Amino acid sequence: MDYVGRPLLGCLFVALLLLQWRFPLRRQHFSVLHRLVRNFVLSIPGFAIARLAMLPIPIAIAFWARERHIGLLNWLPLPTWAVVIATFLLMDYAYWWWHWAMHMLPLFWRFHNVHHTDLDLDVSTAARFHFGEMILSIGFLSLAVLLFGIGPIMLSCSARPIQIGARSFAGGTSCIGR
Repeated sequence: MDYVGRPLLGCLFVALLLLQWRFPLRRQHFSVLHRLVRNFVLSIPGFAIARLAMLPIPIAIAFWARERHIGLLNWLPLPTWAVVIATFLLMDYAYWWWHWAMHMLPLFWRFHNVHHTDLDLDVSTAARFHFGEMILSIGFLSLAVLLFGIGPIMLSCSARPIQIGARSFAGGTSCIGR
């Protein structure tokens, strides 16, 4: 059980929601309750997939790749500090390309578009992902772990898995078109 991360994300979500309610940037089309219910109902399948498979599958692949000495970081004799930095940089770069693909490839855009079609953008919009995108993300994350040789501990402790969970509440920004 996560006794730190979940309460922290919950507090962040509530704080952002209160700030958005107190200082709205534009007129909202629907009530706060209507938006929250709609966005969280849309996100339930994605949350289930993320909880059941988003890290367990890539972590299993990370163990497998480490045992067989597969992937870039498994080939290079780097000190721990360099592996930590390389993991962060490689995964950040990989996720940039993944997000680019979500916007630019028509099949992927059909899944990702669910996130962008909210008329009332607020913190709950960040939870609004099609479950198909979550399934595709598992494949992508698994491939990145395999190619880069990301270790299981680094994967479970790195910023990206935390961001995978946090994006449900905090979202992100992007310079990608669409």
